[in-house]
Amino acid sequence: MLIIGIDPDLIASGVAVTTPDKRIVEMQRVKFSQLAEYMQLQAMKVDGRILIKLEDPNTIAPTFQRHRPAAVNRQAVSNKISQNVGQVKAVATLILEVLTAAGFNVQPCRPLVGLHKKRCKKDAEYFNKLTGWTARSNEDCRDAALIALFGVC
Repeated sequence: MLIIGIDPDLIASGVAVTTPDKRIVEMQRVKFSQLAEYMQLQAMKVDGRILIKLEDPNTIAPTFQRHRPAAVNRQAVSNKISQNVGQVKAVATLILEVLTAAGFNVQPCRPLVGLHKKRCKKDAEYFNKLTGWTARSNEDCRDAALIALFGVC
């Protein structure tokens, strides 16, 4: 069996493939148009026994004004953040629909919060120490791995 975490994004989503004993097998970014095919390939490796944990940003409250002292136009910055969050929410909804329609077991998970998650996102070395991963990674893939390993659905 494989547990696959997905961190949805507009251009390419972070994807992490893990084992039930919490070992990361691979991490990469996958375009939306290639996601179903990628999952089919993963499922073939383990006779169809995969669980997909999808980070569901739709469980996040709306964005609110934040203190941005360096921003010239604070409202424009807030609007851009809200627009980006909305795009990711839409992609997550579509990923859930497409992969469920393709017959996959997809479980939406609340995004992780806390110091470990925040630090893993920004600090690859810390992420590697925590998970045992030794190869390169980016923020999206690390988020996907954390969802696969620790996401509660």
